[in-house]
Amino acid sequence: MYIPEILEGEARGRLRKLYHNIKYTLHVPLISDVFRVLAHYPSFLTYALETSRSNLLSHHFEQLSDQLRAMPPPARPLPALPSFVTRRDLRGAAAVLPVFHYSNAKLLLLTTAWYEALSERPIPGWQQDETFIPPGIPASFPKTVPLLRIESAPPEIARLLRLITDAHYGFAPPGDIRALALYPTFLAGAWQGVESCLHTPWYRDQTDRLLHTAQSLARSLPYPLPLAPGRLQQVLSEREIASCLSIIAMYRSLLPKLILDTELMMGLLNRSAQTFWI
Repeated sequence: MYIPEILEGEARGRLRKLYHNIKYTLHVPLISDVFRVLAHYPSFLTYALETSRSNLLSHHFEQLSDQLRAMPPPARPLPALPSFVTRRDLRGAAAVLPVFHYSNAKLLLLTTAWYEALSERPIPGWQQDETFIPPGIPASFPKTVPLLRIESAPPEIARLLRLITDAHYGFAPPGDIRALALYPTFLAGAWQGVESCLHTPWYRDQTDRLLHTAQSLARSLPYPLPLAPGRLQQVLSEREIASCLSIIAMYRSLLPKLILDTELMMGLLNRSAQTFWI
């Protein structure tokens, strides 16, 4: 379970400053997986974010992201969380799940826009005055979202991480799961409910809907996105461009599943909150 990444605590110099700008531009208190992996290609990541900044800070981007967060509930009721889930882990999950609920929709829209532009399907923007949201992290979010280091995971948590990674045919546990792994009884209990939905028509339909909706919404971004390969060839090799496109495509395919998993876990959490105070 490994994919090369540069964690926030390992970033130095320009990359550390870039990570700071990413968090404040996306209004989230963590560096998401796709950025930690693309950090091995700092010229691309810097250029892609600079050309996306106006869109990311626009009110319109927030409104488009809201459309990705809205989805019908699963066809069948979710089971209750098991009794072994502790209140400590319920409180921890309640703090971090809203961060991923907020950030994953934005990441899906952003990676889809990048994917489209890199595939030479231009994001033209539209000419209209746009208002902006100041950079910064909402006060309602935790100041940081720690991630479990995979190599230090206890055996039982490592097995659960492997199970979740394999269920989504991934290379490594995503940041959402590594954050929740610090609250292991919640993750173990919530995954039982999520896993029961993975092969249902609802889950498949919503995964497809999110991908197609994000592709359509990306063309509604207010500002042009000049990420065509011809432009990037001025600063990157063809091998670097191909690698970045592969990374973006991988996370674009994974993010709809993470959005659904988070939605299901929040549903389970809300049911528990109604049962007893957390």
